[in-house]
Amino acid sequence: MRFGGALLALLFFTAPVRAGDPASFAGVVRQARQLAAAPFQPNDAPLPPELRQLDYDSYRKITFRRERGLWFDSQTPFQVQFSHPGYLFDHPVVIHAVEEGKIRDLPFSPKYFRYPEFDPAPLGHHDSLGFAGFRLLYQLNQPGKWDEVISFIGSDYFRALGAGQVYGMSARGVAIDTGENLAEEFPSFREFWLCRPKPGAKQMQFFALLDGSSVAGAYLFLVSPGKETRVEIEAHLFFRRPVQALGIAPLTTMFWRGEKEPLPPNDARPEVHDSDGLMVNAEDWHPLAPVQKVTTQVFPADHPRSFALLQRDRDASHYRDDEAHYEERPSVRVESLGDWGGGSVRLVQLPTQNEYSDNVVAFWQPEKLPQAGDELDFKYRLDWFKRASNKP
Repeated sequence: MRFGGALLALLFFTAPVRAGDPASFAGVVRQARQLAAAPFQPNDAPLPPELRQLDYDSYRKITFRRERGLWFDSQTPFQVQFSHPGYLFDHPVVIHAVEEGKIRDLPFSPKYFRYPEFDPAPLGHHDSLGFAGFRLLYQLNQPGKWDEVISFIGSDYFRALGAGQVYGMSARGVAIDTGENLAEEFPSFREFWLCRPKPGAKQMQFFALLDGSSVAGAYLFLVSPGKETRVEIEAHLFFRRPVQALGIAPLTTMFWRGEKEPLPPNDARPEVHDSDGLMVNAEDWHPLAPVQKVTTQVFPADHPRSFALLQRDRDASHYRDDEAHYEERPSVRVESLGDWGGGSVRLVQLPTQNEYSDNVVAFWQPEKLPQAGDELDFKYRLDWFKRASNKP
């Protein structure tokens, strides 16, 4: 990690195209730097009435046509499906395919989706509509069956899965001003470049452009699905203005109650949570508990090796929830690559009365906060696993 100076060259990723090609990650880094040098432009686009009035249930009824997926029915070991705009998702996301070193635009079209409740024809006339995000598919659990392995939708959030896991906690690209008495900023991934993997590949690489009022950034992701799915990340951030709190490699999860808390009326489940504690450097354990107000705990972690939000209890009888399957929710470990320098791991918790919103955030904050014009780059990996232990 470093502030200012020339950007580090790629060290542990193999670029799918030549370094000087516009389709390379270096091109996305240049674009992020240029974006940060200009005033921030909100990524807003008015939704047509058909999409503006969707609620949760009606939005879920819009389904993707599997045969329209990117690289469907090819020898490529990954497929991509796109997420529809509407409901809570009103920020257009631009998606490109990178194939043989060339960029192919993938504009929004109703042809990708099924609409059981309205005629989608008018949507084709809205040029500003983008996708809400995408999900990556892989034969994760058994040959011939395509499962989601990672999903990007909404702001800079994403979730991944290993074999036999169900979606739980999320990761984020960056956390800005997350904590008590701060107005949190939510930068978003505005654009993606999906690099077509070769036949037989076990990994997939893609790039992302992030933008927010304080920061613009370029991200390189390398996803390796399996029993334990690994996501390696290289990020370059360019700051338009100072921030009061900066979260590197943020993780967000839900903790409503554990086995020691009293049961609410009409709910016999002994405990409800996606994660039950924070582990710092594989040895410093901090169990989660309900809070009555926004609370921040700071754990010194200079030159950190790792931190993780863990779901250690894997006994289904401790949850008694055949729908949510909290025993199958993944733990996620952040492992730093390179020296991150001085800083601390921060755990921010919000009070909650239910299980429907993430109310726990963990991240690493550098000792020196960025100022306007600073550049920051960092590398790390995320492991999504079901082991009770944090150790590999």
